[in-house]
Amino acid sequence: MSGTTVGHALRNRFQSIRRSEIERLDKKLRGLTDAERQSAEAIIADVVDAIARVPERTLSDRTPAHSLDALVHLFDLCSDPAIAPR
Repeated sequence: MSGTTVGHALRNRFQSIRRSEIERLDKKLRGLTDAERQSAEAIIADVVDAIARVPERTLSDRTPAHSLDALVHLFDLCSDPAIAPR
C-alpha cells in the first residue's frame, strides 16, 4: 500500500460521503430550483475536492506505513478495493 493509493482511497471515501449526504438531504433540497440545486451540489463537490487535495498532495511512497495504516483505520478505507487485502 502506498501513500498515493491511500490518498486516492480517501478521495473516494469523501466522494462517497458527499453522495450519501446529498441523497439523505434530498427532501430538504427539493425546495431549490434545478439551477440552485446544481449550484449547491457543485459547491459541495468543490469543498470535498479541496479537502481531498490536502492528503493527496502530502502522502507519498515515503509516508511511513504506520501513518498509512492509521489513515486506513481512521477513515475505514478497508472496503476500498485498492486498499483491501488480497
